[in-house]
Amino acid sequence: MVDYSLFDLAVFLAANTYNLLMIVVFLARVRGKKRIEATVGLEAVSMGLPLAFAVVVNALGQRGFWYIFLPLPLALHCVIELFVDYIWKVNFRQTRWLWPYLILFYIGQWFLVGYTFQVSNTYGFITLVTYFLCLAATAYSYSKVKHG
Repeated sequence: MVDYSLFDLAVFLAANTYNLLMIVVFLARVRGKKRIEATVGLEAVSMGLPLAFAVVVNALGQRGFWYIFLPLPLALHCVIELFVDYIWKVNFRQTRWLWPYLILFYIGQWFLVGYTFQVSNTYGFITLVTYFLCLAATAYSYSKVKHG
């Protein structure tokens, strides 16, 4: 029998590590620290791996739909981020593709809040706090960095 609590812990840790790393990314962007932004951003993208692995394990174990579905959007976002920012190096943020990208980013974060609440209230509240801290860093970055 598989101990799914370890995979749930991995999702919890990946979700919160992702949020905390993204805070660093947004603050580095404000400071103009491109190298830190890129390096830490790649570390954040790597959080898609444990999320994708948990999806596979949960699907193979025939766990409930939400355990399979909720990590998918952020795992997918990490794959897209890897390609557009690190492999292809496409400046899509000035195109019409920005909004679908941002929607996937925020849905992915919210779904992980949902996943962690499904596992435990403690995990959920911690993830909710790191999400709101990330949201604050996003707003701060947006207010300080010139766009367009």
